[in-house]
Amino acid sequence: MGVGNRPATCTSCGKRLSRKQWYYRNGNYFCKRRCWETEQEKATKESASKEAAAAKDAGAAQAKEAPAAS
Repeated sequence: MGVGNRPATCTSCGKRLSRKQWYYRNGNYFCKRRCWETEQEKATKESASKEAAAAKDAGAAQAKEAPAAS
């Protein structure tokens, strides 16, 4: 793989990627495994917060519908 086919910086921290060392996972390039793990944790937290917000919105919508139906 040539240098022109990949980004020049790490997806997580923005550090410059060297020609010999880079870590490719899930369609992204990272400078080290630690950056990949950090990005995975960040994605997990974001999805959990989105699920919690969706559950809260669904609960609020059900609460509004229940008194109206009675």
